[in-house]
Amino acid sequence: MRMQGKWIAAAAALLLSGCSDSVPPWEQAPWPVEGYEVVYLGRSACYGECPVYEVEVFEEGRVRYTGEAFVKTTGVRETRIDRRAVDQLAKAIQASRFDTLRRSYQDEADGCENVITDAPSLTLAVRRDGRTRSVNYYFGCEGRDIPSARIVSLADRIDQLAGTRALVEK
Repeated sequence: MRMQGKWIAAAAALLLSGCSDSVPPWEQAPWPVEGYEVVYLGRSACYGECPVYEVEVFEEGRVRYTGEAFVKTTGVRETRIDRRAVDQLAKAIQASRFDTLRRSYQDEADGCENVITDAPSLTLAVRRDGRTRSVNYYFGCEGRDIPSARIVSLADRIDQLAGTRALVEK
């Protein structure tokens, strides 16, 4: 019976060793909705007048906005959001299935079937338990497997909950 147990343990170890694909554990399993340390949204320039700014939302409700170009307010501004908005942001992250997004949607190697030039891009990042997961999305990346709606919806929700529209829109 002991020999059979060793064979089972060896087979299990062999099977489990095949599961490792050099993907960090936090990218293999969904993140819980509870909390985050910082949520980051950065929007980049385009060929034209696309707003260029960054916003960080911290777990205690502090919001840091940095406006760079083509925005109503340039420079750094800090505000606060209430606990309800912080919780809604955590739920929006989960609803977007942020943990299932690739790190990049920018070119053909990322699954873009067409790449249109001169479009803006955005970066989303979530820091939780000292680990940061980020997603870079180029608006010119088109393809049937590109989750554009989920990415853009999450970015818009961050703007809405953080109150950045009043600082961005001219």
